[in-house]
Amino acid sequence: MVATNDRLNVSLSLSKHEQLYRQMFEKNQAIKLIIDPAQGRILEANEAALRFYGYDKATFVGMLITELNTLTEEEVKQEMLLAKKEARVFHNFRHRLASGDIRDVEVYSGPITVEDKTFLYSIILDVTRRKKAEQALLETEQRQRDLLNNTSSVIYTKDLSGHYLSINRAYELCFDVSESEIQGKTDFDLFPEEVARKFRRNDLKAINLNQPVESEETVLTANKRQVFLSVKFPLKNARGEIYAVCGISTDITQRKLAEEKIQHQAHYDALTRLPNRFLALERLAQMLNEAQRSGHQVAVLFIDLDDFKKINDSLGHEVGDKVLVEAAGRLQGVIRQVDVVGRLGGDEFIILLGGLSGGVDAKAIVEKMLQQFHRAFYIDSRELILTATAGIAVYPEDGRDSSTLLRNADMAMYQAKALGRNTYSYFNEKMNRDVSRRLELEQAIRGALQRQEFEVVYQVQVKVNSGEIIGAEALLRWYNPKLGQVSPVEFIPIAEQTGLIIDIGQFVLTQALSVLASWQQRHHRALKMSVNLSPRQFRDIKLVDMIEQALIQAGVAANCLELEITEGVLMSGHSYIKKTLSALSVLGIYLSMDDFGTGYSSLNYLRQYPFDVLKIDRSFVQGITTESTDRKLVNAAIAMAHGLNLTVVAEGVETQEQLHLLKSLNCDFAQGYLLGKPCRAKQLLVLELMPL
Repeated sequence: MVATNDRLNVSLSLSKHEQLYRQMFEKNQAIKLIIDPAQGRILEANEAALRFYGYDKATFVGMLITELNTLTEEEVKQEMLLAKKEARVFHNFRHRLASGDIRDVEVYSGPITVEDKTFLYSIILDVTRRKKAEQALLETEQRQRDLLNNTSSVIYTKDLSGHYLSINRAYELCFDVSESEIQGKTDFDLFPEEVARKFRRNDLKAINLNQPVESEETVLTANKRQVFLSVKFPLKNARGEIYAVCGISTDITQRKLAEEKIQHQAHYDALTRLPNRFLALERLAQMLNEAQRSGHQVAVLFIDLDDFKKINDSLGHEVGDKVLVEAAGRLQGVIRQVDVVGRLGGDEFIILLGGLSGGVDAKAIVEKMLQQFHRAFYIDSRELILTATAGIAVYPEDGRDSSTLLRNADMAMYQAKALGRNTYSYFNEKMNRDVSRRLELEQAIRGALQRQEFEVVYQVQVKVNSGEIIGAEALLRWYNPKLGQVSPVEFIPIAEQTGLIIDIGQFVLTQALSVLASWQQRHHRALKMSVNLSPRQFRDIKLVDMIEQALIQAGVAANCLELEITEGVLMSGHSYIKKTLSALSVLGIYLSMDDFGTGYSSLNYLRQYPFDVLKIDRSFVQGITTESTDRKLVNAAIAMAHGLNLTVVAEGVETQEQLHLLKSLNCDFAQGYLLGKPCRAKQLLVLELMPL
C-alpha cells in the first residue's frame, strides 16, 4: 500500500513538472521550436512562434525549417561553420514569414534527448531592428571616415599620455606616414623636440581647460616649414570622462607667407629695403622710452636729396630709383649699430641717433653723412653729382614725442634748404615763429564754414568688370578769398588739431547724404556714398547719433553709406574706437579701411574691427603695371580681403592698363582720374551710370 502511494506521488509530481515545463515552453514570449534534426521538420512551436511567423499551429507544425530560411542548405552549413569558428552559440539567419516579409533572426540551438531520441530545440530572437540600426551605424561610420579622409585638414586623435590613436588620410599624405606606423607613438617620436613640446603643451591645455583651444603650430622638417592653424578639443566617453584629445589642423603656410609679405611691405620700403615711415617712427618711440629712463638724448635727422626731382624728370624714374638705393646704402654706412636709417617717402630719409649725451654728438654723424654725397653717383655709366640737406631736432629740447620731433626736424631741414642746401640746420624756436603759413591757415579756417567757403565734390566709384557707376566718394574742398584754393593736405590736420573737424565733418556728411538721396531718386538705384571720418571725430561721443540722424533726415538707407577710416585712427587702440565702429556696423553702415598698404597697415585691424571694405592706396595701384612687387602685393591683398569676405576698392586708377590688370586680379571696384575726376553735385546727378 505504501509502495503504491509512493508511485502515485511520483506520478503526480512528474505530471506537475510536465505541466510546468510545457507552460514554460508554450507561454514563454521567446520564440521556441522543437525540430526533428533528421528531417529538419518542425515538431513543436509555442504561441510566440506562431504569432511571429504568422501561421496557425496545424499548418506550422510539420513544415520544414528550410521553408522558413532564405538561405540554401549549403549557406546554412557555412553559417554554422562560421559560428563554430567564432565560438558563437548562435547562428544568423534570415527567416521568411507567412506574409512574405523577411526578418533577421538569431537562432540559439541545442540538442535534447527524449526516450533515447535526440531532437533539436531552437530559441529564436527577432533582431531585425538591431540589424538595421547596426547597418545604419556602419553607414554613418563609413560616411564619417569618408568625410575625414576627403578633407584637406589634418585630423588626429591621441590618448591622454600623447600616444596617437588614429589619423586621417590628409595626415598620412602631409607627413608621409601611415596610420599603422604612427599608432602608439608620440610627437616626440615623430618631430623635433621643440616642436613636440609645443604640440604637447597645446594638447594638455585643451585637456586641462576642458574646452577647444586654437593656436598656430609651426612644423620644421629637413626640407620645409609648415604652419598650421590647429583646433584641439577633448573627447569624452558616455560618463563624461575625457579619454583622448582630437586635433584638426589646417595648413596655412601659403597664407602666412602672404601675410608676412604684406607685413614686410607694411614696415619696409620696397625699393631701398629700409624701414619705412611707420617702422622708423616706431623705433623712434622705443628710443624715446629708453631715453626717458637713461636721461640720454635722441637726435632726429630729416634728410632730403637736393634737386632729386630733376634727375627723375630728365633721366627717368628707373635711374632715380637706382640713385635712391645707392643713397640709402651710403646713409647706412655712416651710422652706428644702435642707430636707424629709414625712408619716409620720395627722396626723404630719416636717421635716428640714440644714446647721445648732447645734441652736438649728432654733428659728427651728419657731417660724415653729407661728405658721403660729395662722391659722385655712377648709375648706368652716368656720373651724377648729388647733394643732401638735413634738419636736426633733439629730444627733449625740441620735442618729447615722435611726431613733434619729426615735424621740427622737417622744419629745420627746410631752413637749411633756405640757407643754400648741401648743409644742415638744428631746429630752433625761431622756426616755429616763422611758420606763418600754418598760423594763417589756422586763423582763416575758423569761420570758414559759416562763410560758406567749403564745398563738397564727388568722385565716382565703378564696378571694375563692367564700368558701371555704383557710388561716389565725397571730398572736401576749401577756397578762401585771401589764400585761394587750399589743399586738404594742409587744412585737414589743422581742422583736426583745433577740433573744427567735428562741425566740418557733419557738414560734409549732411551735404553728401542730401546729394545721395537726389542721386538715388533720379536713377531709382541704391547708389552708395563714401565719406571719410577723421581720428578727432571718433572722440566725439555724439558721432554715432549724429550719423544716424543725418541718415534719417536725408531718407537714405544705412547700407548705402560707407565710412572710410584711415589706419591711423586705429593705431591708438582706444576702446571707444572699437565701440564706435561696432555701433556703426550694427546700424548697417559699411566700414572701409582706407589707404591700405601705405605703411601703417596691420592685418590685426581687419580681425579686430568689423570692416566690410578694403581700399588699396593709390601708391600701390600706380605701380602695379610696372612693379612686380606692387602687383604681387595688390594681388595678395585682394585675395586676403576676399577670403575675409571684404569688398575691395582700388583708388588712384589713371590708366586703362591699370584698370585691365585690376580686373584680372578680381578687384571689385575702382576710382581715379581715368574713371572720373572729382565733380560738383550738379555734374554728378546727370552722369550716366552705365559706360557709353
